[in-house]
Amino acid sequence: MKYCTQIEITPDIRLDLFTSECFRLRRSSLDGEKFPQEYEIPFALGRTDPWESVECSVDAKTDLSMVKVVTDKMVIYVRKDGTGFAVEGLDGKRLYPEDTDEYGMFRNHCILFDSANFWNEVTDCSRYAHWFYNYETGLYDICLKEDKLLDVFFIYADTYRDGYRLFNDMVGAEPMLKKKGYGFYQTQHLGPQGTQALLMRTAEIIRERDIPCDTLILDFEWGDGANGGEELSWGSRLDWSREYSEPLSPEEMIKRLNDMHFDVMTIHHSIPAYEGRMDEGWTLHEYESDLWWSKMQEQLDIGVVGTWQDTRANDVTNSRIYNGLQERTGKRVSLMSNYDVYRNSSWTKECIMTPQKQRIGGRRYPFAWTGDTAMNSWSDFSYQVKSIVNVHGALKGVSYLTNDGMRPGGRELAVRSEQFLAFNSVSRSHNFKPWEGPADARALAERMAITKEKIEAAEYRSGDELLGLVGEDRVQEELISKYLKIRYSLLPYIYGVARECYDTGLPMTRPLMVQFENDENCNRNQYPYQFTLGNDILVAPVISDNKQMSVYLPAECQWVDFFTGEIYDGGREIICDTSDISVFPLFVRNGAVIPMQKECSRIDAENKDIILNIFGNAGGECVVYEDDGETLDYRCGKYNQIRVATEPSGDELQIKIIPERTNYGSDFERRVTVKHSKCAEEFEVDFARETVLTLKQETENA
Repeated sequence: MKYCTQIEITPDIRLDLFTSECFRLRRSSLDGEKFPQEYEIPFALGRTDPWESVECSVDAKTDLSMVKVVTDKMVIYVRKDGTGFAVEGLDGKRLYPEDTDEYGMFRNHCILFDSANFWNEVTDCSRYAHWFYNYETGLYDICLKEDKLLDVFFIYADTYRDGYRLFNDMVGAEPMLKKKGYGFYQTQHLGPQGTQALLMRTAEIIRERDIPCDTLILDFEWGDGANGGEELSWGSRLDWSREYSEPLSPEEMIKRLNDMHFDVMTIHHSIPAYEGRMDEGWTLHEYESDLWWSKMQEQLDIGVVGTWQDTRANDVTNSRIYNGLQERTGKRVSLMSNYDVYRNSSWTKECIMTPQKQRIGGRRYPFAWTGDTAMNSWSDFSYQVKSIVNVHGALKGVSYLTNDGMRPGGRELAVRSEQFLAFNSVSRSHNFKPWEGPADARALAERMAITKEKIEAAEYRSGDELLGLVGEDRVQEELISKYLKIRYSLLPYIYGVARECYDTGLPMTRPLMVQFENDENCNRNQYPYQFTLGNDILVAPVISDNKQMSVYLPAECQWVDFFTGEIYDGGREIICDTSDISVFPLFVRNGAVIPMQKECSRIDAENKDIILNIFGNAGGECVVYEDDGETLDYRCGKYNQIRVATEPSGDELQIKIIPERTNYGSDFERRVTVKHSKCAEEFEVDFARETVLTLKQETENA
C-alpha cells in the first residue's frame, strides 16, 4: 500500500496528497529511481501509517506549462519546470502565494515548510531531506547525504485550530512529559567547585523552605566537564566526578534525592556516534555509540531520568537519544534540548532572533530552552515572552519551550520572569535559585563565560557563597515560591491541557489570535505578549517596570480576576496596577471550571483528590484528565477523561460529572471539593459513573 496519493508532474517532480487540504511537492535530482521507497518518509514527517486515498482530478493537458489538481477543498497548480506552485480555493480565491501578514507558521491560513524552516526562513540547517524513516528499525536512520531530494509541505485550513490539527497529524504530536515534568526544574551549576555535599544541601534547603521543585538538573560538574576540582573540556568524560562520588556513591546519592521526591537529570555535552551522522551544530565530544549508551544506561539504572542534551543542533541526534532512552526505560523520559532564540546571550554577546538550528521534526522530542539568554533587561525578557508563547514557539507548533532563567537584572525582573514561567508549559531555572540576587547571577555569567576569562575558584570562599546563601534575597524567594505554588495547585488543569496539545496540536500557551480568531481586536496578533494557558486561563505577563499596564480581555466572554473574583466584560482593555510585584494579572473565563489540587511543593502521582474551582456566575465545563504519569500507556488509550459541566439556577449550582473514558486504573473513587465564590463542599465521587451534584450558593456571592 502506498504511503499517500501520488501524482506525477514530471519524472523529477511529484505531488503527494495527504488529505484534500495538505500535500507535499517533491523535487528529485537523484540518479536512477527518482523517488525510492526508502526515501518516502523524511524526518519532518511524524506519521508513518499510510494516509487514506484522496479523491481528486488531474488535468495535465489544458496548460502545457503546469498540471492542475483539484480536491474537494482546493485547486493546486504545479509548474512542470519545477519553479513552484499556486493554490486557490474552490471559489477561485488565491490562497498561495499571497502577500499577506505572516504569523509564525501561518500566512493566509496556509502553512508552508520544508525539513528545516517555515516560509523559507534563514537557518543553519539544510532544507533538503536527509534522514528517512526505517520501518525495520522504527527510527529515522536511513541517510541521504547529498542535497538531491527537496520536500516542500503545504497545509491550508479554514481556521487556525484546523491548521494545528493537520500539522500535528503530519509532523507528529508533541509527547506528554511525565507528570513531574510539569513541575519546576532547578539546575545546579557550581562549576568545578560543585560537590555532592552542596547538591544535597541545595535539595535540603528547597524542601526545608517549602519551595516547589520536582527535578534537579546537574550541570557539567557531575563529571561531564569537571573532576578533582578542575574544569575540563565539556563532554570529555562519561563517569561521575570524584566530587559527586563521595561520601555517597552516585547510586546512594540518587536514591536519597529520590527519597526527597526529586527526579535527577544530568547534562551531556557529548553524543553517541552513528554511521552517516551529519553535524550541523555544536558537538563537543562524540563517543563510540556502545560506550556512550553503556554509560548512559548506568545512570538510568541508578535512577537518573534523562539528559540535558547541550549539544545544540545535530541532524537527528536528539531524536535518537530520546527514542533510545524510552526504549531502555519503557517510560517517558526527560530530555532538554536547544532552541536558540534570544536578543542577548549571557556570556557570548550573540544575538539570535529566530531559531536557526532546528529541524521541523524536532518538536517530537521535548522539551527545549531558548538558549543562554542574559535576561539583563526588560527588553530581553519581553522578547523571550513573545518568542515562546507567540512568534517562534506556539505559532510554530512548539509548546514545550522555556527560557534560560538567568536573571542578573534585579529582583523585580527575576520575580516577573518566574511569574511568567509559572504559567508556561515548562517552568525551569538554569543556574539560579529563588533566593539568589542579581550579584550572584552576574558572577555566574562571568564564571561560565566562553569568550571571557573565567572567575577563579579562589574568589569563592565558602559553600554558602556558591549556593547564593550570602546576601540572599528572601523577599524574591517568597514571591517566586508563591507563584510556583499556584502552578502546582493548577497541575490537574495543566495536565489536561497537555493532553489536548498531544491530541490536537493546539499549543498549551495559545496566542490570542488563535484562541479568539473571530475577535477582530486580537485576530491580527495585536497582543503578542498575552496568551491563554489552555482554554480558560488568560495570562498577561508584566514585561516592564511600569506601575500600570493595559490588558486586553477578549470579546468572547466575561472574565474573572483569578485572585479577587471581580468580573469584567470582554472586548475591551482594562488598566491593571502593577506597582506591587506580588500582584500579577491573571484572569479566568466567566463560568470556567478549573480542576485543581491542594497547594503543594512537589508532585505526588498518588494524589487523586480534585478541587473543582468554579469562577464567576455563568455555566461552564472542563475535562479532568488522568493517566499513570510515568509510562507510555497514554499513547495507546490507557487514560481517563471525565467531563464536568455546571449550570447555575437561582441559589443552586448543578454539577454534572460525566465519564467519557475510564481506561486507566481500577480505583475511580475521588474526594472532590467544589468551590464557588465563598462556598465550598466536599463530595465522594465515583468517576466511573455519571453523577449529579448540587451546590447551595450564598446568593450575594454567586
